[in-house]
Amino acid sequence: MNSVVDSNILSFDGCENFSPLEKTILQQQANDFVANTVKPVGLGYSFVVPVYNDAYFAEEFCVELRRSMQEHLKTDSIKDFVEIIFVDDGSKNDSVPTLIELTKKFDFVRVIELSRNFGQHVALSCGFREAKGALVGRLNIDMQDHPRELSKLLEVIESEDVDIVIGMYNERKSPLINNLTSRLYFWFFNLVTGFEVPQATAPIRIMNRRYIDSYNLLREKSRFPQGLDEWFGFKKKYVLVNHSERSDKRSSYNFVSRLAMAVDGVLSFSDQPLKIILYSGMISAVIAFSVVLYLVAGRLLYNLYVPGYVSLITAVLGVFSIQIMCIGVMGLYIGRILRETQDRPLYVIRRQYPH
Repeated sequence: MNSVVDSNILSFDGCENFSPLEKTILQQQANDFVANTVKPVGLGYSFVVPVYNDAYFAEEFCVELRRSMQEHLKTDSIKDFVEIIFVDDGSKNDSVPTLIELTKKFDFVRVIELSRNFGQHVALSCGFREAKGALVGRLNIDMQDHPRELSKLLEVIESEDVDIVIGMYNERKSPLINNLTSRLYFWFFNLVTGFEVPQATAPIRIMNRRYIDSYNLLREKSRFPQGLDEWFGFKKKYVLVNHSERSDKRSSYNFVSRLAMAVDGVLSFSDQPLKIILYSGMISAVIAFSVVLYLVAGRLLYNLYVPGYVSLITAVLGVFSIQIMCIGVMGLYIGRILRETQDRPLYVIRRQYPH
């Protein structure tokens, strides 16, 4: 990519006594300086947008993002600076033809069609690998995180020493049950992982090339962005953004899909569920042993005998249910091990547009 300064040209005048290693370090520092402080002249911004059956938002999204970037770049044409990468994640409707038409209307739009539904986070990973920009953004197509909010994030990442800027909601305009379950989940996620992910974190974010290149090195199949933000340890900053209502009043995530994502996030970053199983088993064993001692002592010392068919069946069924639950949790971990060891491609691209 062209830039205002060629980071590969560094004069060592006055540094004749420096060792090759020291010169290499200086060169790397110069490269880092250019990467973080010099605004690219060529393609500078890539925005990755996953799509699943909701391409009817796409044209309005492109118009709004173009307006936002025109204001940010202070130019009428953003073609040479910006690209939008729509990644269709196996849509069942006419989303792909709709997106293809947009490549004819907007010269900064690219479309990647995956062979089937691999999941939103995998679709994002595909877009990140294909992104060419020095800065890479992630947005949802439903514009609950409106493109006009981008300027807030871009101003921070272009002026401060951070690798990723993440949106955080002032107020979340979602059903009460969604807000409550989201807060409960992030509380539990932080508890079992030791991370400190804010409960009002928004999907919208801007990442520099250092972050994206590191993200693209990941080989794991299950990816939870909020957890990875913490795991990478890069410098980050949260910026308050406004949350808009979805115009069609629908969500592509139902309760089951949200629950599956929540479980996946916890299992990706913590083995605490296995420890909880161990501790629960130990506590149950202590309680069971205590009850046995109590019954034996009562029988021997006081000749007590209490019929307890119902209580016995209840106890047996309770213990049996706990055992099944424990086996299920361990099975989830084993299933993840299987997927990782199979080492299949993370996704399969069917076609890209324009060709």
